[in-house]
This record gives sequence, structure tokens and C-alpha cells, in this order.
Amino acid sequence: MKRDLARKMLLLFGDWLALYLSLFLLVFLRYGSSWQSQWDIHVRPFSLLFPLWLVALYASYLYETRFMRPSIDALRAIGIAVFLSFFGSMSVFYLFPPGLIQPRRNLVFFAIIFGVVLSLWRFAAYKAIRSQVRTNVLFIGDGNEIKELIRFFNKNPELNYHSLGSITDTSSLDGVVKSAKEKDVGLMVVKSSQSSGRAKSLFPLMASGISTIDLEEFYERIFNKVSPEVLDQAWFIRNLENVNTEAYKFGKRSMDLVIALTGTVILAIFFVPIALVIGLSSRGPIIFKQNRVGMGGHTFKIYKFRTMKALSDDGSAELGRVKWTKSNDDRITPVGRFLRVTRIDELPQFWNILRGDLSFVGPRPERPEFVAQLQKTIPHYNMRHLVKPGLTGWAQINYRYGSSVKDAYIKLQYDIYYAKKRSMILDLAIILKTLKVIVTGQGR
Repeated sequence: MKRDLARKMLLLFGDWLALYLSLFLLVFLRYGSSWQSQWDIHVRPFSLLFPLWLVALYASYLYETRFMRPSIDALRAIGIAVFLSFFGSMSVFYLFPPGLIQPRRNLVFFAIIFGVVLSLWRFAAYKAIRSQVRTNVLFIGDGNEIKELIRFFNKNPELNYHSLGSITDTSSLDGVVKSAKEKDVGLMVVKSSQSSGRAKSLFPLMASGISTIDLEEFYERIFNKVSPEVLDQAWFIRNLENVNTEAYKFGKRSMDLVIALTGTVILAIFFVPIALVIGLSSRGPIIFKQNRVGMGGHTFKIYKFRTMKALSDDGSAELGRVKWTKSNDDRITPVGRFLRVTRIDELPQFWNILRGDLSFVGPRPERPEFVAQLQKTIPHYNMRHLVKPGLTGWAQINYRYGSSVKDAYIKLQYDIYYAKKRSMILDLAIILKTLKVIVTGQGR
């Protein structure tokens, strides 16, 4: 895992150098012999903006280990990061006194240059990373999570983790030590339940210089979600005891109010044209209300612009029993499909945030009918209600649109991971990655 951190720090340092190299190329190419005086003018305002560009790279998943490979997806992510940074920088640059720089022209040139420099640097770095010596991984234990990790490493060799399989019988210490040495094991991943009964037998391996990590922690680092096999009452008590600390709650609520008030102003400006388009394209209410389950299992009404055909008297798209909404659902109107992809249909939920029903970031609230069903089939499903639901969340940016019990099960892994890891930094990362999803049209 130290190697993963070293790779990410190397990429961060290289990206930072790429920003200044791009700025130098911009100034040198544009101003020629007078580049030194222009450098002094440009370096300070651009330096203030560079953290924004690095954050945009992070929001585009460019520091996640599983995406460290030269591919069309990586190139697309770079383009999105540059696009987001460019438009964010445009507004910031106008705060500087006029005449110092020409933001429209120079920012366009800088974005183009940086996009090229970053692509060249990143692809060279990815090639170097792929050529590194692989880490041989030996799993101690068994179970679905180990099988999932082995399949993932086999499909993604660029991660430089080479699975050597698993050992389930640790009764013979000599056999485990011999196997580890013969296979040149660099990392040993131990299942907690496997190690708890035979911890002493693993001490010699730990002392032998082989890096050792608990399976639960390793699984979370690789997939950014919690393994369902480790969840029990003791796990929740141990990991979620500080899920609602006062300092975090205050900071989160303050951020929610700022975002919601800004969003309400935006909604007020665009409400009339959006309402006209919805009303003229299909019959039914403009604003659709629906019951959802929030924090503590309490039910509240969520507000959305209607995106589906009104098939019943209350404006819903259902006749009889409730149904999952699918991404290609034929009940979605043409206008509604656009509203969903752009997330415009969610704008009325700023009112829910102001009321305190929702936070901006948190697990997406489900309908009571689905919650009742999912609690019967998915263990610990109600634990997602320990935190306030959100307009966007960790599961939404990491997993596709869910329309089945299986999807809900996987999303629960992400929701519980968020509950365990949540912080203001993680919330900000989710907000930025949500913007990336909207820009790329990956909405549902």
C-alpha cells in the first residue's frame, strides 16, 4: 500500500510541475523576448488557481490506482478535468484588477497547452508504473471478498498486484512460511476471522519483512466500499460510534445552507421556463412529490420536477404496485430524460435541504415500499439510515443507476463506507465528482 501512496504522490508532484511548465510555455510563446516581465505578472494569479486544477484532476478519478493506465478513458478524464478547471478559473480571474492579464485569451491557450502537457506526462508515467516490479499478494483465508479481489487483479494487471491465490489452512506454520518465501510474497492479506484464532502463528510472517494488512482494510482501499461479509453489530459499534460528531454536523449543515440558498436562487430564475417545458410536453403536475425514508427511518416528502408520464391521479407513473425506475424506462418523457441526465429534475430538492430533510451529500433516500422489501432481503440495510440522506452520494458517483435488489445491495456497501469515512473533505470530493458526472452526461 505504501507503493500506491508513492505512485499517487509522484503523479501529484508531476501534475504540479506540468502546470508551471504549461504556464511557462504560454508566456514564452505569447510574449517572446518580454516573457520574463510577463511571467512576473502571470505567476501569482495562476499559482492561486493551480490548487483548483489539481482538485479537478482528483475529482476526475485521475489519482485512483485502478485508473492508472493509458487508455481512452484516461484521456477523456483529462479532458473533463481541464474543462472543469477552465470554466472555474474564468470566474476567479475576473476578481483580479483589469489589465493584468487577458483571461479569455490566455486561459484558453493555457488550457490547451496544459491538456497536451498533462496527457504526455500522464501517459509516460502510466507506462513507467506498468513496468514496475509487481507485488505478489498472498491471501490468508477464504470467502467471496477474496475471490472478488483475485478476479479484479487478474483483469487489471496494470495495478501491479499479482495474486498468488489463498491459503486456508494455517495449522502448519512451516508450510505457510515456506509457501510465502518460495513465491516471493510482497504483501500478505489476512482475513480477520482467520487470523483471530491463530494470531500467534502469523507473527513470524509479520516479522519476516512481508507487509501484512487486514482483508477488511485492503478491500476498502481497493474498491472504496465496505465488504458485506464483515458487517455485524460489533462492526457498526466499532466503526460508526462517531458518525454524528458535533463539529462535523455544524460544518456540514453550514455547507448545506450555502449550497441550498444558492440553488434556490438558481431555481427561482429558471423555474418558469422549466415549468413551461414540462407542462407543454406532457400532462400532469410540474412538481412531483413522493415519500422517502430519511435519517432514523422517518418518512418525508421529496420534491422533484416531474420527468415521467402521469399515469395516476396523484401524478405518479404507476398504476398499482410500485416499480423500480430503470435508466431506459419508457415511462420517462423526452423532456424528462434531458432533465434527469442534467440533474435539473433535482433542483426542487434544495427546499428539502433547507428544511433539513436532506443534506447535499449522503445516501440517496429510498421509497418506503422499497425499504420494507430491502430490509427483509439485505442484512443491515437499515444502517444506511444512521446518517442524513443526500441529494448526491458516494454510491451515486461510484455505481450505476440501481433498479434491483442486487444493485441496492452493492450500493449499501458504498453507503456504509461513506458513513464510516465521512468528513468534510470526502463531502467536497463527492460534490466535485458529481459535477464531473453531470458534465459527462452520466446522469440517469
